[in-house]
Amino acid sequence: MAVTDHPPASWPTTADRSSGGRPGRVLCVGHAAHDSVYRIESFPARPTKVPALALDRSIGGMAANAACAISALGGRATYWGPLGDDETAALIRAEFAQAGVDASGAIRVVGAQSSQSAIIVDATGERLIISQRGTALEAGAQDLVARPIEADVVLVDVRWNAGAELAAQRGRSLGLPVVLDGEMGNAALLRRLVPLADHLIFSEPGFAEWIGRPVPMEAVAEDLAALVAAGATLAAVTHGERGVVFCVRGHCGHLAAVPVKAVETLGAGDVFHGAYCLALAEGSSLEAALRFAAAAAALKCSRSGGRAGLPHRAEVDALARLREPAIIG
Repeated sequence: MAVTDHPPASWPTTADRSSGGRPGRVLCVGHAAHDSVYRIESFPARPTKVPALALDRSIGGMAANAACAISALGGRATYWGPLGDDETAALIRAEFAQAGVDASGAIRVVGAQSSQSAIIVDATGERLIISQRGTALEAGAQDLVARPIEADVVLVDVRWNAGAELAAQRGRSLGLPVVLDGEMGNAALLRRLVPLADHLIFSEPGFAEWIGRPVPMEAVAEDLAALVAAGATLAAVTHGERGVVFCVRGHCGHLAAVPVKAVETLGAGDVFHGAYCLALAEGSSLEAALRFAAAAAALKCSRSGGRAGLPHRAEVDALARLREPAIIG
């Protein structure tokens, strides 16, 4: 496909859902975990004892991270998801409270474990993640059936089977944009959620898992265009420092990554999804939402730390204005 330097004259927008001056509201449904992040100088060549230079404890999980990012960017984030009745759940709830996220709707699953992870990050930003996925994620979603959705956008991830599917169905029935965080690790749920969401944003491994084969970046637009032809408003694959390939009705494009000195990439994809959802909730065009999300993710990569490293609104707005997408075909 040919590439031009200018976006089309008219991008699809969500202006009819503009927040009218109030903060954009996003419902984030899925996984919450508690992360212990150990920072080391370098990974050893073989198993041994390695001293930690620092230890950070923070919230983790795709939907939870996105919710915290939305709150840091000035939006109103609500979290729905299952937590155990253990000490880890108390830590997660405390993190949500400090982040300004409404987690009053989190489900307490009696006798279940909450998720937690040990994450090892070296001086170059490379990481090793050791996760214990909590048994709370096996919970049903009966509590969500009659619960009111007070949001402009619904975001779902692929960790809580029952809840993500029900929330996506309910969001679509209300006419709300439903954004899918298309990560790898649950191919069966991913396949069920793709037809239910209308904004499909995959990671590169997640897209390969969904489509059943690795797809080179230069060839991914054809498959994304097929998703849009099937009814999606936007389909995209994030490629880290190589940017984002996306398709909307009528054209596909590439948004280059914002050049920053990367410190670590932990949580950057979740920040991208959260920022994109907030921009939609505020009535942005899809082009502006992508630029805003890319800028937020880049800023997260430029600093270390969990919630402490989340970007704030003014700096993201300033960086987003500098980026323009190239249009393919």
